[in-house]
Amino acid sequence: MVKKYIIMFIIIFLCISFSFSACTQENKNNEIMEKYKTGIFHIGQLIGSGENSDIEWLGSAFLLDDNCTFATAKHIFKNVNRENLVIRSLLPDDKTTVRTIPIRILYEDFRSDLAFLKIDSWDGQPCRSERSYSFNIPSDYVKGSLIGETVLVIGHPILSIKGNVDVPVVRKGIISSTEITWSNQPMILLDLLGVPGFSGSPVILERTGEVIGIIYGPEPTERIFGFEWATPITQEDYLSAIDASSASAEENNNK
Repeated sequence: MVKKYIIMFIIIFLCISFSFSACTQENKNNEIMEKYKTGIFHIGQLIGSGENSDIEWLGSAFLLDDNCTFATAKHIFKNVNRENLVIRSLLPDDKTTVRTIPIRILYEDFRSDLAFLKIDSWDGQPCRSERSYSFNIPSDYVKGSLIGETVLVIGHPILSIKGNVDVPVVRKGIISSTEITWSNQPMILLDLLGVPGFSGSPVILERTGEVIGIIYGPEPTERIFGFEWATPITQEDYLSAIDASSASAEENNNK
């Protein structure tokens, strides 16, 4: 009889421990996702002026540092007025309020689909973004070791014909291949069904939280096949953007 009670006690203890562990892990995952979402932004262009202005949404972007530098996909700026670009997001401390801010293109990679953006000032002050999450980028792209890894994509897909939703949306998938090149450039093939508006979204390696790529879209495959392509990104790309911008600013100052 005593043995029976001991066994029952052990079972109950294990069940409680397992439930607590599962609940703790779930809470941790939710905290991570909420943190990530504060670093995801909406990119668009202003159409019209004054009270009659509207925003045409182009894609998504994500924050890279505390100085308001962002990364996105270069192709979303094709045939748009680059003087009217804006970026929008929910306030990190108030999820019921959105802010829309002018933004400029800082740098475009001539080889790949990478583009970097910059907010210069906010409310008359140099832009700082400490309250939003800045994503980490790996120092190197080790393509062979990534196949089969789980990734997260967070962005602003078009979910309605009435317009986009300001809340970032998460999609999960795996890396199908890192060994296929496209236009002589390395690409990441994702087993993940994309949606228009995800262009420019970060591809986050779930295991480390690092951004290893930026969503391009379904090309050259059709979206019905359930694959999405992404452009690899590393610290070298980010530093190239910063260096090119600094060199351009110095050149302008010397004129």
